[in-house]
Order: sequence, then structure tokens, then C-alpha cells
Amino acid sequence: MQKLGIIFFFVFVFTNINAQDSIQYTKDFRLYEGIYASYQEFRFNWPIDKDKIITKIPKDQLDFFSKLTEYDVIEYKERDGSIVKIKSDKIWGYCQNNVVFIFQDNSFFRIPVFGAISNFIGTVEVTNYTNGYNPYTQAPITSTPYKTKEIRQYMFDFYSGEITQFSIEKLEEYLKRDPILYKEFMALNRKKKKSEAFKYLRLYNEKHPVYFPKG
Repeated sequence: MQKLGIIFFFVFVFTNINAQDSIQYTKDFRLYEGIYASYQEFRFNWPIDKDKIITKIPKDQLDFFSKLTEYDVIEYKERDGSIVKIKSDKIWGYCQNNVVFIFQDNSFFRIPVFGAISNFIGTVEVTNYTNGYNPYTQAPITSTPYKTKEIRQYMFDFYSGEITQFSIEKLEEYLKRDPILYKEFMALNRKKKKSEAFKYLRLYNEKHPVYFPKG
């Protein structure tokens, strides 16, 4: 409950930014290209840009940032000239060609449709184990690990930075912020909720646009 209260606090703060100090995100909004060392850098549209990054990768390549994040460590210059090193799996994400990529479950995933509650899909590598047994003694033996690919759906809450795997329960939690939509959604049975979940995500995002602080 305490964690949920903190999340709603940040939602309240960010969604009540004075209109004079913020700008609404639209399809024409420019997201600056660069890597986000943290969620805060994304939230304020302040990425670490190409000019500060130290690399041998040609910076005019359209897929520069996706190639950059293939390296274990990224180096860049701070304003005072000092060199900073950060592991690729420690950055929050990056923006490339006005599209945001978020690091989650050891991979960078593209957010196809941006909104207050974004939904995105990622393919992750998971380890499973075989159920083995000795055919002579019928006793269990050590299982053998093997890796497979698994498709997962996620939700990203713009105003808190929370990233979670998609679930109906989590969607209900987010929809509580809009009493009308929440009441409509909760009136549906379980099967209907699953079939109309993304419809309600779209409706929520249409009613609740996102804003970036100016500056």
C-alpha cells in the first residue's frame, strides 16, 4: 500500500504541472536523441546526446544507439570534461529516430504507441529445465537446463516510471485514476476484460495526454 501511495503521489505531481511550464506530447513532439541514464532524464527529455558519447561507431548511422547498447560499457563526457563510464545494462533506455526504447529483462524494447500508460511487447530468453529420471531405478536425476524465447507484454506508467508485466489486475489499478473508465471496466466479466483491455488503455490515453516539462 505504501508503494502504491508513492506512485499515486508522483502521478498527482506530474499531472498537475502548470500548463505554462509543460508541453503536451503529440506526434509532432520532438524527443531529443540520446541515452537515458535514468528515468528522470527521460521524463525531462534530457538524454545524453551523441556529441558527448565516446565511441568508434559512426554517429551518422540511423541505428547508432541500438549498436552502441550492444557494447558492455558506454563512455561519455560530462560538462566539466570528466569521463563517465556506465554499463549498458544499467541505463534506463534511449531515444532513436524519435522512438523510445526501454531496458527491461536484459533487453531494449521499443514503445510502439506512446501514452500515459504505454503497452509494449518484448521477446525474452528464459531458462527451463527438463524433468529427467533414471529408467533403471525410476529415480529422479539432475535436470538439464535449456533456453527458449518467450513473448511478454509490459506496461509502462509515464508519470511514475513503473514498468510491469501486463495483467488485468495491474490495468485495473491504473484505471482507478479515472473513476468513469474504472467503473465501466469493473462492470465487465473476466473474459470481457481480457478482450477489451487494450481498448480501455487507448481510451485512458486519449483522456489523459502526457506532458513534458519545458526547458
